[in-house]
Amino acid sequence: MDNGLKQRIIGAIVLVIAAVIFLPMLLSGQDETVRVEVDAPEPPEMDPTPIARAAPVELAEPEQLPDIPPSVPTPGPIEPPQPGEPETPPEPAVAVAPAAPPVASPPPPAAPEPAAAQGNWVVQLGSFSSASNASALSEKLRTQGYNAYTVPSQVNGNSITRVFVGPVVDRDGANRLRDELARRSGSKGMVVAYDASTRAR
Repeated sequence: MDNGLKQRIIGAIVLVIAAVIFLPMLLSGQDETVRVEVDAPEPPEMDPTPIARAAPVELAEPEQLPDIPPSVPTPGPIEPPQPGEPETPPEPAVAVAPAAPPVASPPPPAAPEPAAAQGNWVVQLGSFSSASNASALSEKLRTQGYNAYTVPSQVNGNSITRVFVGPVVDRDGANRLRDELARRSGSKGMVVAYDASTRAR
């Protein structure tokens, strides 16, 4: 075999062997023959003591808020008048006149005074030297509905007080009143004329 051919074959074999050895090193980027050692820390030991459960937290009662008054609704937007509809003018504001002071009402008319008793006859029930006794009998008769009164007078220089009931228009009515008073009070009266001496003073 020619020496030149042998050298070419040997050269090709050397290239193939070099490629087989160095090509993986070039592709991986590091020398596979170099061994890298990393010092990793040991894993921490866990504490076997159990963890206590936290106590529940009590929340305070919410504060009661006062009722909020409802808000006054705002008026809605004023719609413009449609085409062809007449535009309504706003109503004029009416001025409110101040209130007139109250007019004092006139005082009520005075009650008419009772008319004086009219008649021609009265019934005399008795004469008393004590004015208090006469007033007591007159007051008792008035509480029973009779028009009784007293009249003081002088008899022989002595002061007496007479008790009368009336007056009555006619003598017959005075007689009936005398009999009625006799039944109710037990004292017999007498009918006398209603004049200046028997009129209440």
